[in-house]
Amino acid sequence: MTDFSVKPLLAFDTSTPTARVALFSPSGGCLAAREKTAARHSANLLGLIDEILREAGIAVGELGAIACGAGPGSFTGLRVGLAVAKGLALPAELPLLLVSSLDALACDLAALAPDIPLLLPCLDAGKGQVYARLCDAVPGSVPRPQGDVDWVLSPEEICRVAAETAAGRPLIAGGTGVDRYLARIRGALGEKPVRASVAGPSAAAVAGLARPRLVLGDSDDLETAVPRYGRPPDITRPKHAPTKER
Repeated sequence: MTDFSVKPLLAFDTSTPTARVALFSPSGGCLAAREKTAARHSANLLGLIDEILREAGIAVGELGAIACGAGPGSFTGLRVGLAVAKGLALPAELPLLLVSSLDALACDLAALAPDIPLLLPCLDAGKGQVYARLCDAVPGSVPRPQGDVDWVLSPEEICRVAAETAAGRPLIAGGTGVDRYLARIRGALGEKPVRASVAGPSAAAVAGLARPRLVLGDSDDLETAVPRYGRPPDITRPKHAPTKER
């Protein structure tokens, strides 16, 4: 049996307007990285992946696995990301590992503020809402989410629930959800806990969450794996039949 954990790991996240892609050695060192901000990732994600594989001199078949941010986040971005991940993994028979984009962003926040006990990763959900979850910082390990359900609320509601749960403990909030509603979130939480323009979810955080599963031989099923949308995409909602005039 092939031990995929001793081969390079390709990781990327497309939950936000910035696609972040990186290749990591079995020891965790970054071999190459690229990122690009665009309205749609379909035109650039494969190009970014091709660039870093060429830079590292590695073919897709030489990878150990592919780790992909599963969301929540941009519906189109998540669909593109997972489609590319499956398209690369399937012919090469590579393990696919999906991780929460909010959990990855929590790792990025923890790296920014290692002494803060609570982390509030926030991703823009559109429609005046924010995807978020509260995580406990764990020294020497990855953050631990509080609960299994992502919040999908207005910026003010996110801040209210987070503040009530924190019960006075310091927290740090950041991500595209914070950036979009910066003034409103600062008005609710104050200036100090809010970090604007956090560069995440990063490919490094995605890889860091995926690698322990890869070492254990765990992976996601290529046929059944789906993005973690956070709420049903609009195109999946049933349309009401038009009423007939009488």
